[in-house]
Amino acid sequence: MNQAYPDLIFNGVTLCISIQLMCLALFYFYKNKFRLVVLGVFCFIVGGVFINNIFWNTVKENLLLSLLFGAGKNLLFPPLVYSYIISAQLPKEKWVKHLALHLSFPLMFHVSYMTLKFGFKSFFMANYYVMGIILYNVLFLISLFYLVLAFYHFSRKHEIQLSLRIKKRYQVFTFMVLGYYFIVNLYAVLPIWIQSEFFATNFLWINRYVFMPLGVLANTFILAFSITEFFKFKSLFVPRLLHLNPDEMIIDHSDFEKKLNDTLDNQQLYANPTLSISDLAERTNLDVSQLRQFFKSQHTSFKKYLNAKRVEKFKSLLLDENYQNYSLQGLSTLVGFQSNATFFRVFKALEGITPNEFQKRFKDKL
Repeated sequence: MNQAYPDLIFNGVTLCISIQLMCLALFYFYKNKFRLVVLGVFCFIVGGVFINNIFWNTVKENLLLSLLFGAGKNLLFPPLVYSYIISAQLPKEKWVKHLALHLSFPLMFHVSYMTLKFGFKSFFMANYYVMGIILYNVLFLISLFYLVLAFYHFSRKHEIQLSLRIKKRYQVFTFMVLGYYFIVNLYAVLPIWIQSEFFATNFLWINRYVFMPLGVLANTFILAFSITEFFKFKSLFVPRLLHLNPDEMIIDHSDFEKKLNDTLDNQQLYANPTLSISDLAERTNLDVSQLRQFFKSQHTSFKKYLNAKRVEKFKSLLLDENYQNYSLQGLSTLVGFQSNATFFRVFKALEGITPNEFQKRFKDKL
């Protein structure tokens, strides 16, 4: 056991939190949704880092354990937090590129560090102190960079706007977590920058009474956020009787519908023929239960609402000069209808006439 972590009560509490974080990560991997997987990777590494700290003497000598839990994984904390938060305001097609961009340097640095540690042991041990200095400085610079980047991100307008409630939630999470890692990494590099006896004589006291409690609070906060972030968690694990009846819940329908329509229009989600209510909830940062309640209040369903939106978009394209060379079936495909028969049936049910008759009436007016 690492002698820097002698407090068994503290170790037990943090180990319990770390195991829960890693189990939650495995659950998110199973759900196989991109943003949840990113959050899951973050949770797994956060849980693994403490295991590395407490069982450092064992982990540092084993290549497999070092790859899973070894030092340097905290290089990935800031870019993972930032990538998860910002992906809520990015189109899906940009997610992978964005994640690769922000993880490329930390991953390359970590791989280089592990290669030197296990591939060139004699060189690594001969320069152990220098390697530590480099690692701590890089950790500090990365945490500072992403803290500044987060401030910049939240000060700008984005293609996809978050609701005020979600934006505030993400701001609190981002700045608390990135702020914590910045403070920890700053404390790690200060003894390197400032040659003072203060750090040597007070290290154990500061670690025990400041950073160990802060670590427990930070991990607890990350765990709580990660659990509540999964919008289906309540429906999976909490009895429905604990929820308010939909009729008792209050929603501002005008704002709700505007947000819904803006998201469908700006991201052209209606053009996705396989769009589900869960996908829509994820892109709008709303609960599935809220969406269902809204559709119920409008005396419709998700599918009917979506098809009505598609019909309106079809009519707009039909009247657009840029789409005059398209067939009716071609236009219906552009707005998300997979089946020509379904399109004709839905159109007639909503408009009272067939698409052909609608097109003929339009041409007669010209």
